Amino acid sequence: MRLVELATLLEPGSRVIDVGADGSEIAAALAAAGRERYLGLVPPPRLDAVRAGAGALAGRFVALEPTLVARSSADAVILRAELAPYLWTFRDLSHARLVAVERRGGLRALETRMAELLPRLRGRATPRGRYTCGGREFDVLELAGTRRRRARRYLSPYWGVTGLVERLQEHGVRYAALRWFETLPELEPGEDLDLLVADEDLATVEALLDEEPGTIPVDLYSESGQTGTDYHGMSYYPPALARQLLDRAVVHRSGCRVPAPLDHLHSLAYHAVYHKGPSSGLASRASSWREPDPEHDYTAVLGDLAGRLGVPLELTLEGVDEHLAAVGWQPPPDTLRRLAATNPWIRPPDLDDAEVPEPAVFLVRERTLDVLAMEDVRRVVGTLGFEIVLERALDDVARRRCAEAMRGGNWSRGPFPRSGGGPAVAVVTLHHGPRRPGAALRERYPWLSNTDIYLAKTRIRDLVAARLPEGERFNPVHSSDNEPEAWEYVELAVPDEAESLGAEVRRRREEYATDVPVVAVLSRGRRAKVEVVEHDGRLAVRKTFARPARAHLERELRGLRELAPDVPVPDLLGTGPNWLLTSFHPDRLRIADRPGGRLVPLRAARGMVDVLRRVHAQGYDLIDAKPQNFLLGPDGLRLIDLEFLHRYDGEPPEFEHLYGFVGVPDDFDGDLPFVDDLSYDLRWRPYVGLSMESLLHDPAWVQHLRRTAFRLTRVVTGSSEPVRRVGRAGRRAARGGRRSAATAYRAWARSRVPSLVGGAR
Repeated sequence: MRLVELATLLEPGSRVIDVGADGSEIAAALAAAGRERYLGLVPPPRLDAVRAGAGALAGRFVALEPTLVARSSADAVILRAELAPYLWTFRDLSHARLVAVERRGGLRALETRMAELLPRLRGRATPRGRYTCGGREFDVLELAGTRRRRARRYLSPYWGVTGLVERLQEHGVRYAALRWFETLPELEPGEDLDLLVADEDLATVEALLDEEPGTIPVDLYSESGQTGTDYHGMSYYPPALARQLLDRAVVHRSGCRVPAPLDHLHSLAYHAVYHKGPSSGLASRASSWREPDPEHDYTAVLGDLAGRLGVPLELTLEGVDEHLAAVGWQPPPDTLRRLAATNPWIRPPDLDDAEVPEPAVFLVRERTLDVLAMEDVRRVVGTLGFEIVLERALDDVARRRCAEAMRGGNWSRGPFPRSGGGPAVAVVTLHHGPRRPGAALRERYPWLSNTDIYLAKTRIRDLVAARLPEGERFNPVHSSDNEPEAWEYVELAVPDEAESLGAEVRRRREEYATDVPVVAVLSRGRRAKVEVVEHDGRLAVRKTFARPARAHLERELRGLRELAPDVPVPDLLGTGPNWLLTSFHPDRLRIADRPGGRLVPLRAARGMVDVLRRVHAQGYDLIDAKPQNFLLGPDGLRLIDLEFLHRYDGEPPEFEHLYGFVGVPDDFDGDLPFVDDLSYDLRWRPYVGLSMESLLHDPAWVQHLRRTAFRLTRVVTGSSEPVRRVGRAGRRAARGGRRSAATAYRAWARSRVPSLVGGAR
């Protein structure tokens, strides 16, 4: 069988890394075919001999170290026969598109075949056939998956730092090597080259680094933190400081551009305090603990730099932070909050006691206005209880100010296919019922004070996603996460309105405050808060409505006045401009403690239906009717929460067709609750265990049987809360087991690498 040359599979310009090279034959064969971007990793004992026989290609060979295979950049990786078991760690090879494994005979060939089979079984590789190169035969695999750009890149040792610096100079690139540059062009063992590059020169630098296969680590950061050159989704330094550093960079004796001395001190201090935090080894005033073995001795290095420049500097996290604030190198508050995700020294505040109404600011991005109308945005935020108090299209100055100080200075595409552009419209809102995030959401967004902010952004993203093909989607909106951040955004976006907005929020809070002693808070919702208060020596319930919910107040008042005495509702004791006061009734149902668990007593469920029949008899419908609208006390059931009481025009429908059971018709134009689903199966069935037909018509003995069957079904299907908890715990344990197994496997696979490198001949 005549085999095809490997070079025919490689596109022109392909970068090739040859792992375990034992001669120059493959390098020569590829070069003869025009595939000259080659790097041979040679076991150290053979390096001198390989170079001696390589002639003009000698510079293309370097010593093989175990970590170089995974930490490198190439389009194709060649694994020589002795190094073929590297395939056990196929995930470490995922930076390449093709892997060519040298064929061999004997028992060792069996291990190679098994290692080749693993990624194929996992769906990570596709066989491309057998090829030849330099007199050797190879089985070629094509690895699956997209290769995301990250800040970590790799420089070719064929060029070295000197070659890169020369090329950067030739192209007139504005850049700076940020730190640990004292020994350049040599890099200390294990050290990488950190480069900050001007945005307009980024494409040039990326193209240069992509020219050759690389093994020298380079962390590449752009001025504004563009995608793939960002630091955890933000610019490495605030863009204005990055530009300043680049503008004032000086030439090091190696020819490399580096920060000016004072910028070097400040940028390194910034890195130590805000990027590294406690892991920098800097002490903290708040704790005697310090990192015992930091990667670099930042305390000594910063002390030496400050001493040489005559800068007084307290060498603690707090002292350096205060100095950076004084000289304009402290990041904006928004950036600090984002850095807190990886720096425990920057701790999020306790947001549980935020005042209401709580301000929030949404920044609609430029590209969003090409897909959505502002009315779409208003509808989403309004549906979730946000009242818009100011909306303004930003002028160029405000856009630039917001772009640099928000989102860590990074408005690139992030995890989306495209960027949404910079901020275009500021929408300042108030929310009367902020819902504190649960543990999972708080872990992802530790500074978020209101789950509805997250939901609003998600729903706007869903609107955009529904109108665009997948490859055109983007992040359409940015927002503040909490009140302090909201006021920062106001100062950035609409500073001329800051004073009047502050005054308006104070007026709203005074208006919403309760002016009588509060015994307990029953709920704080998007429309109203409900509190137990003292009234004439006894307990009463006071419900205070947000300004946008005055229509809900009027409906509830009408219901309390017109439904009594035929319908058991609380007694109306008093009213105010935005509140009503009713009699207090203890509740034995405690519906909030029942979701997914115990059903309400059947007598109570049947009583709820009887109460709704009485409401219907008076020509009314409670659109959001559900078990939570009832209290069960010593004197029986009472109907509460009449905000969505609806009076029919003309003859009401049959009782079975109440909106409170079947939902509203499509042409209904009245107010609706903040829920996506008004169906019976969601609001009633989990609590009563019956279909609507059974609840409304079956005799009690049939309902008892059906409820028993419902409970058994819950247990069997795992839909009851206790069973779900067990199921979740089992799934967590299974995931933990898979992670442990994967970790153990990777440790075993990588343990093979040093022995392979040392034993290759």
